[in-house]
Amino acid sequence: MNTAGSEETKMVGHQISPQEAKGQLKYKNASEQMRVVRGYAIISKGDTPKQINKETYEVPSQSGNGVYTITKNGSWKCTCPDFDARQKDCKHIHAVKLSVELKERVRRDNLKFEEKEKPNCAYCKSPDIFKRGVRYCKDRAKQRYECNKCGKSFIEEKDFQKMKGNAKVTTLMLDLYFKGISYRKISDHLKQFYDLEINASNIIRRIQKYSKIINDYVRTLKPEVSDLWRTDEMKIQAGGKWKWLWNVMDNDTKYMITQKVTDKRRIWDSVKVLNEAKEKAQREPAFLITDGCVPYIESIKRTLGSTNHIRLTSIRDKRTNNNVMERLNGTIRERLKVMRGLQDRESAEVMTSAFVNYYNHIKIHSVLGTTPAIKAGIKMELEGNRWLSLLKKSFD
Repeated sequence: MNTAGSEETKMVGHQISPQEAKGQLKYKNASEQMRVVRGYAIISKGDTPKQINKETYEVPSQSGNGVYTITKNGSWKCTCPDFDARQKDCKHIHAVKLSVELKERVRRDNLKFEEKEKPNCAYCKSPDIFKRGVRYCKDRAKQRYECNKCGKSFIEEKDFQKMKGNAKVTTLMLDLYFKGISYRKISDHLKQFYDLEINASNIIRRIQKYSKIINDYVRTLKPEVSDLWRTDEMKIQAGGKWKWLWNVMDNDTKYMITQKVTDKRRIWDSVKVLNEAKEKAQREPAFLITDGCVPYIESIKRTLGSTNHIRLTSIRDKRTNNNVMERLNGTIRERLKVMRGLQDRESAEVMTSAFVNYYNHIKIHSVLGTTPAIKAGIKMELEGNRWLSLLKKSFD
């Protein structure tokens, strides 16, 4: 009897909890731990094990060459070469175990999801606002509002009217800058093609201003991420001093969950980074892959108590690698070579966050075929001039 159909349908949108994954990570041997991780990866790709009968399952081969049969008759067995050679649980068996536990949780909890309405305040995004008079401009009057929650006031529409050039010119500056073009070359481009004389310092101020607005909006977005995250840290310069830039990425969607600039690389610094990532994702991952940075050992215990820490102490660690994060760090490092305006830690935080917004929402990822934001379920429909669309949504 095939019982997979209806249960697999119910599992869509649900994820394996860290506790369920932890039950499979009882082995001290590193190679066994990675088989659990790879078993999780099979499910996260959508290759849900197919139940043939009460004791038999089928799991597609990850190389695309047929399927493997997993049976449980007293003990687990699999037809794959790994199990045949070792006679120990392989990644396919772990995938079945995790799948069975996930199905049971779905039946037990019957989880429901609600979509929050978009907030209205231009600063804190609260819908609790009221009218506060009218602001008279040269060409028209604009309604002024005040927020009961944060107490700040704002007008009904923020635009580019006070800036030299139009909205397309400003978003062109943002696009060129985050693609690696220096401020002076952007100034030269505007002079040649738009006959606009805008100096480098003006461009810096404009990019910083609108980057802050976009940053505030993007913080309200909630990505749908997987149970496997990666994190890494790198040194950057701001105001002539070395700082640490921390990045946390979702493995499946390549969405940058959070980034943070700190003065040091201490336990408390990594605690703040992981707390921000957890708050952004509104959940803890089942697995977190890090490098050998010592502070992670304690900070993960404090912030992600049920998460399984996979610590790669060497680039030659054969369990897996952190090449995805290393490639991202290389991209950021190349961009920082021409990134001026990092006068201190605060400005470095603004500009590196803005680069993350470009990476998540604007740049098409070659492997994904779309942006990480869309892959993570953030449907903003940024078409055509994606910078302009994103900025308009930030003003709503």
